[in-house]
Parts: sequence; structure tokens; C-alpha cells
Amino acid sequence: MKRVLSLGLDIAQAAVTIALICFAIVFVTYFGLEMAANWDGPNPGYHLEQTIKEAISSSLTFLGGLIQGDLGKAHMISGDREISGILWDSYKNSFGLLGISLALAAVLGILFGGVAALASQSRWEYLILVLTLLGVSAPSFLLAVILQMLGIKYTITFGNQLVSMGGYAWDFKHLAIPVIILTARPLAQITRVTFISLNEIMGEEYIRTAYAKGLKYSRTVIVHALKNLAVSVLTVIGVSLRFSISILPVVEYIFAWPGLGRQFLEGIWNRNMGFVVAIALSLGLTIQLVNFLLNKLYPILDPRLRPEI
Repeated sequence: MKRVLSLGLDIAQAAVTIALICFAIVFVTYFGLEMAANWDGPNPGYHLEQTIKEAISSSLTFLGGLIQGDLGKAHMISGDREISGILWDSYKNSFGLLGISLALAAVLGILFGGVAALASQSRWEYLILVLTLLGVSAPSFLLAVILQMLGIKYTITFGNQLVSMGGYAWDFKHLAIPVIILTARPLAQITRVTFISLNEIMGEEYIRTAYAKGLKYSRTVIVHALKNLAVSVLTVIGVSLRFSISILPVVEYIFAWPGLGRQFLEGIWNRNMGFVVAIALSLGLTIQLVNFLLNKLYPILDPRLRPEI
């Protein structure tokens, strides 16, 4: 009975938390859009009190429509379209791109970080760490512009197009440069975390005990060391997802990728407030969902994180 009550309480708390988060995201987005609109009218100024009232009213109207499954319509070049339809198509395009980028960053990051940690005091270690510093430090918009210019230069010089400089298709030519840009910083972060964590793990008492029992080096690393990397790597992937979402507008706009980031910028430009709010809400809820799943995975991967019964 206690477990049932505890489960019910957890569900109720989660529902209240989600509702508050939804309202906060919607209100803040409407408030920012209304504030921007205030400076583009006949009487420019903050008009704080009026803006707050308008943002609250718009938020309640939007959430009321959301509950009924009606997000309204957006004014597009091709005509008025249902926001839900555009949102779903854009969401698939953006998170398909993000999924490929983060999966690649995770695989390569664990590989490079593991090599650097296990090949301690070698030149590979220093090379990998220098590259990770460059990856973390390089501005994404600058990397996008440089790669685009290099691609154009290659096409002019050799007369053939190695990769596409823009457009939408799920092939190597169109995915290559956007994926490289979205992979760069997550790859650097995952490599650094893997290197630091694996160095610490290899110095733990249970690793020395495994050696003392005659366990092979490769088995010790794979079975014991890498298993304990999971929580650290998943945490940095979650952080990297938030960063990747923040640079989506830049990448998608530069390379004409029809995803949430590009639609977000175009929605602001065309003053499709409901559309912009719907995009912001979908991104916010996605981050919350990822955080929820990670919190549920941590105790499964690491028994030390399980609550005491």
C-alpha cells in the first residue's frame, strides 16, 4: 500500500512539475517575443506591465489549445499550415541530425579518450588532449563558415563537389559538414571525460585486485573499467545534447537544413509567435525527458546510486 501511495505521489509531483515547466517555457518565450515587438511599433518602449499581461493571456490561450490538441496555424510562404505538422517534420529532421552527431561523438570520444588514458605518458595522449581543447574552444559558427568556404574552394579548384554546401537529404554529401560541426564539441567533451574518468578508474583498488587475481589486462579494462564509465559518459552526452540544441539555429540556417533551429529563426522573423513558442516548448520538454531517462538509468548502471530500501 505504501509503495502504491509513493508511486501515486511521484506521478502527481511529476505531472505538476511538467505543467509548471510548460507554463514557464511558454510564458518566457511569449514575454521575450512581446518585448521585442514593443520596440518595433509606433510607441517603442518596455511597457512591462502590459507585456506581462499579454504574455500571460497568450500563454493560457496556447496551453488551452495544446490540451485540446490544436496548436493553431502558422503563416508560411506556401500558405497557412498546421503548426503540429510543420513541428513534427522539423523535429524529425533536427533530432535525426543530432542523433547521428551524438552517436558518432560518443563512439569516437570513448575510443580516443580510452586510448589516451590507457596509453599514458605517450605522445598520443598529448595529441588527443590538445585536439580536445581545440574542439571545446572553437566557436561553432566560425567552424561552419570555415568548412563552407573550404568546400566552395574545393569545388572551384577541382571542378567537382565533394560535399553539399546546403540543402536537405539523408546522404553523405548533405550530412557531412553539419554532422562534423555538431560532433566537434561533444566529441571533445566526451574524450576529455573518458580520459579523466578512465585514469581514475584504472587506479582504483578493485582494478588492482583484478590484476592480483590474474585477470588479463584486456578483460579487466572491458569488463570492469569501461562498465564504470557509463554514468560519466551518459552525463556528458546529456550536457552535449543541450549544447547541440543551442547551436542548431546556426547550423541549420547556414546549411539550409529544414529543422527546428531554422524554423525557429524564420518564425521569429515572420512573427509566427505560436509557432516559435511550440518549437521552444518541444525542445524544453525533450531536454526534460532526456534528464528523466538519465536519472532512471544511473541507478541501473551503478548500484551505488540506488536508493536504500
